[in-house]
Order: sequence, then C-alpha cells, then structure tokens
Amino acid sequence: MVTGTWSETQSSIDLPTVDDLDRFVDFAEANVDRPTAISIDMQGYRVDFLVGYESSFIHMTPEDEKPYHVTIGGPTQGTVNFWLHASHHTEFENRHLVPKTLAREALREFFRTGLLSTVVKWEQYLA
Repeated sequence: MVTGTWSETQSSIDLPTVDDLDRFVDFAEANVDRPTAISIDMQGYRVDFLVGYESSFIHMTPEDEKPYHVTIGGPTQGTVNFWLHASHHTEFENRHLVPKTLAREALREFFRTGLLSTVVKWEQYLA
C-alpha cells in the first residue's frame, strides 16, 4: 500500500494509483504556505518530495539496508530552507534541487516501476 503524508496534523492518505499520487502532490503544492517536504511510502522507501518552491528534490530513505538516493543537479552553492511535513524546519544543499517537472516525472516513474528514473541524476549513499 502506498501512502502519502504532507502535514503532521493530517492523516496519511492512501495512493493506489499514479493519478492519486498526482492529486496528492497537487493538493500539497496548493495548500502549503512555505517550502515543504511531503513523504510518500512506496516501493520499500520513504520518498521525500519538495513542494511549494521553484524547484524540487527527491530524497529516498530505505526501509532496510538498501542505499539511500537523492537527486542532484542544482547550483553547488547555498541551501534551501524547508519544513518536513509542514512543521519540522530543516535545510538541504541546493545541489539536490532539480526542475519541478523532472522531479515529478521521476516520482511517477518510481511509483509505477520501482526503478530510478533517468530524467534526473542521482547520488547514492549508505547511512
């Protein structure tokens, strides 16, 4: 079962189809008042996705010993401030930002196939 969380104060939402995923991301994008990382639990990962900002990132935290994955492609300097689930302030390096349309396409592809998309570049690491 795929679920999405956009706010600490709201219940997670079931996302059985890629259309439901799109509606969830659109809803979060329309309802946040500052850059916010939403989460989608799918394919053995918690996938964090930035909304409410001019660019986006995808950060994938595995449920087991698999590697982590994060997008790369933005400016090498600086950081972006955002809020996880609209409440926990954090900061991320700008180098992880990618165009929103490509991040969205990569998110959809991972939802459908469980494979990393080639439309964005990825960095892999172990924690």
